[in-house]
Amino acid sequence: MAATAGPTGRQHRQSGILALLVLPLVLFVVVVFLWPAARFLALSVDNSDISGNLPRTIAALSGWTPESGLPDEPVFAALVEDLAEAKRAGRDGVLAQLVNQRIVGTRFLVIKTAKDAAEGKLDMRPISESLLQKYPGWDSPALWREISRQKSAFTDYYLLNSVDLMRGADGGIVRVPAERAVFLDVLLRTIWISAVVTVICALLALPLAQAIVSAPPAWSRLMFALILFPLWTSLLVRTVIWIIVLQKNGPVNSALLGLGLVGEPLNLVYTRFSLYVAMVQVLLPMMVLSVVSIMRRVPATYMRAALSLGAPWFTAWRRVQLPLIMPGILSGAAIVFVFALGYYITPTLIGGPTDQMVSSYIAFYTNNTLNWGLGAALSLQLLLILALFAFLYWTASALLRRRAAA
Repeated sequence: MAATAGPTGRQHRQSGILALLVLPLVLFVVVVFLWPAARFLALSVDNSDISGNLPRTIAALSGWTPESGLPDEPVFAALVEDLAEAKRAGRDGVLAQLVNQRIVGTRFLVIKTAKDAAEGKLDMRPISESLLQKYPGWDSPALWREISRQKSAFTDYYLLNSVDLMRGADGGIVRVPAERAVFLDVLLRTIWISAVVTVICALLALPLAQAIVSAPPAWSRLMFALILFPLWTSLLVRTVIWIIVLQKNGPVNSALLGLGLVGEPLNLVYTRFSLYVAMVQVLLPMMVLSVVSIMRRVPATYMRAALSLGAPWFTAWRRVQLPLIMPGILSGAAIVFVFALGYYITPTLIGGPTDQMVSSYIAFYTNNTLNWGLGAALSLQLLLILALFAFLYWTASALLRRRAAA
């Protein structure tokens, strides 16, 4: 048997040219997407702004324990030095904000102390007495305990906080107080809303796709254009339109009142119902496109053959048509679920207070409170959910391919 010929010089040149053509795209993805995303997600474990601005204080607290009372004079002296240096470097505001995230109400305490330290107003000996006399807030053992924990440039504070956990007084992981436990509920709500929207889109897309495929060419093109029409309209405009349509004096309530079906206007907007309606209307075309693309490749003779052999229509559809179009349903479900998981505008505008999703909290913490660490931790949650969903999608697709090949 003749040996298989290896790659020729021409094939090597073609591979090199192809690599050169792909290289700009790879660089674009890395520079514009992967690198900024990695930098942002790294903030979920970054603690350098505290450990880097309080190095002397943290080192002086190495042998201190909360049970021993307030720290000794060298710790207060180190604190004044660190705060004075942070003020001169313009980092006192960031430091104060980060300390305030851990011990609420300490922001102005850190800022005012840093200002006086930089101006030399806290140099009187003993420093601890002058500092505590002017700023009694530094007599809190909880505050000193938090500072002593910031030894490393990395922290699990934001990751724990994003799942309603925290470090207790003994350093162990405990649940946050009930009044602060919000993020697990938000995460489960986000997954649930995304899953429900995906199921509704799948159920509505199947008959729509079947009608588009089965209709005469002229009607098929018309229906396809009507399905695509919402994609040509701004997402913000579509969401605002639903607010107008579903409000108490809107056309839906007016029609219900005119038909005598209700005695007073229904509260339809700013509810979970209005959120489902708006999200399904936005995402349904993506599901329809995925199902239609695979359904066009399934010969209609398969269903006619099953029906001619005596199978009821639903049985024939379930046993013949559904397995063949399942890849399109899975790909459409993946697209819809991923888009729904990261929705921000629609839940914010049309959902109620208990309908806000993770993306709303990410926007709030990154834009309003500038708590980028917590925003990055919540973003990491979404990324992990997407990774799990991608694994499930890949597993389901592999099972379908294996079943089809059997």
